Amino acid sequence: MRRVLLVAGVLLASLAPALASDLEPARDAVRRHEFERAVQLLGLPATAGDPEAAFMLAQLLRYGRGVNQDLPETCRLLEQSAAAGLARAAASLAAMLDAGECTASARTAQQWREIAVAGGHTLAPVTKSTPQVSGVPQPEMILRAARAGNLAETRRLLQLLPVDVADEYGRTALMLAAEAGHLDVVRVLLEHDAHVAHTDRNGDSALLLAVRADHKNVINQLLAAGAPANLANASGVTPLMVAARAGSRDLATRLIAAGADTSLRDTAGLRAGDFAARAGHTDLGSSLGATASRASSAPVPAGTLHAGRSPLMIAAERGDLKSVATRLAAGDDINAQDGHGLTALAVAAAAGKEAAIERLLASGAAMDQQDADGWTALGHALRGGHVAAAVVIIHAGADARSAQGSGKTPLLLAVEAHQDGLIGPLVNAGARVDAADASGTTALIAAAAAGDDHCVAALLEAGARPALTDRQGRTALWHSASQGSLSAVRRLVRQSPLDSADAEGTTPLAVAAARGHETVVAALLGAGTDTRIASGSGNLPLHLAAAAGHAGIVNLLARKSGDLDAVNHHQDTALILAVKARCADCVSTLLGAGASGRLRNSDGLNAADVARLTGNPALVQLLD
Repeated sequence: MRRVLLVAGVLLASLAPALASDLEPARDAVRRHEFERAVQLLGLPATAGDPEAAFMLAQLLRYGRGVNQDLPETCRLLEQSAAAGLARAAASLAAMLDAGECTASARTAQQWREIAVAGGHTLAPVTKSTPQVSGVPQPEMILRAARAGNLAETRRLLQLLPVDVADEYGRTALMLAAEAGHLDVVRVLLEHDAHVAHTDRNGDSALLLAVRADHKNVINQLLAAGAPANLANASGVTPLMVAARAGSRDLATRLIAAGADTSLRDTAGLRAGDFAARAGHTDLGSSLGATASRASSAPVPAGTLHAGRSPLMIAAERGDLKSVATRLAAGDDINAQDGHGLTALAVAAAAGKEAAIERLLASGAAMDQQDADGWTALGHALRGGHVAAAVVIIHAGADARSAQGSGKTPLLLAVEAHQDGLIGPLVNAGARVDAADASGTTALIAAAAAGDDHCVAALLEAGARPALTDRQGRTALWHSASQGSLSAVRRLVRQSPLDSADAEGTTPLAVAAARGHETVVAALLGAGTDTRIASGSGNLPLHLAAAAGHAGIVNLLARKSGDLDAVNHHQDTALILAVKARCADCVSTLLGAGASGRLRNSDGLNAADVARLTGNPALVQLLD
């Protein structure tokens, strides 16, 4: 049977080229985050049987990019693509069958994996095979509950799992609930300190996802919780630009009231007003300061779509080397700027056209010329996540030190794009590895805060200093402990001040204990961190773990803490906090370690009193 499957896979693979279409416009739309346009471009070739088009469309449907999420259709398209011989589609289909996202298929997950391997695809480990340890819920459970709007299940899992756990796409429970419009779930997650500025692999935030889905109540809740209104994704698109493209004047007004900046531009140089105007919302575009021409329903002349750009710039953006050579031979000004100050080199960099970049640099293009917002060609390549384009510009001698229009250095931009491979070239080109932005954030701190272990390792190898802090007094170790990044913590503990507390008195151990990162707590304890340092509210790491109901961490800390009966500013002991958290395992551990149940807090209550108030029979029995 296996041989039949493998032969079938190979035969099907040989048919794939015959169905190939020109998908570059769709790929370009995806790179620009123009997902609605990508869906339109992919529909016809996918229907005609192009396996690559079906695979790309399936990915957009799976994550709700440019269209409502549709898992059944995702599975159908993946099976169509896999049956036509696309190994990546077979691998994705196998993973979705394992996860239960696809419920029916002509073959089993294992059979699809065999076809994927036969087609040359290297498989990642199968998530489903990871055993469940001691009945502890797996992280994906809270993600599913949040996406489904299951409030009760989300509340239950928040007692057991970190609030900011993310899926393979980088989306947290808050982001999934916000995108689905589940206001009650969003509120509960925010009450548990969900990170409102977390972004997925494309740089989309919870706010941007909610704006795209037009969930106004969720948007208001996120803004009230401090969600940054100007946080842009990897293409420079802000929530205001999304609202403007949809023609939502009310939403645009709400975002502007929350601080949204109408002057910000995406990587193509467009402002929110331009988004509105090009989508046909003329009045809104004018009120938001549109500077680019409106797109019409008729075929768009180059001069309209690329208002203010020369033929050389247009050719560079398209990567049309023949036209670039023609325009240069005709004497076009290679360093001419459009209305936004963009040169042909900057336009090519923003589009990731490395061959055009090489041709322009060889012809004398000024590589460090800034546009109207202070961005150079290198900055545009980094902001767009175009690694190959950035490497070409770096190796040509671009200034690797100067801050870009956002105030961030090229090194910080590389970290934000999760491109650890660019760190070495940038440092070798003169980038200051410890340079900080206006908030005091160095590249190492940014990498740690993003949970990017690869960038942390590359920066340490490049000589970054772990002892530096941001404006909140937080070191890279603090941020890695907060994210639960065990490999980064293990690297950093050897070079960092273990017990450096932030402005609120919270140490790396304390934040890891509060967020439930048990392996990180164990690593810090093994490195010799001090368990006796209290935060500004008087809470020891043991208090924070007990209050959050993290039984495993309470067990670790109870064996290391000198005073189990230490109190915080409310005179709560760890035992009282464990009772408040309804964590019977925590209470049992603390009592077994010798914690006293007689001490009373500022309300005059001891642990048994609090247990009776909870009405939890198991807790009452433990403490009576």
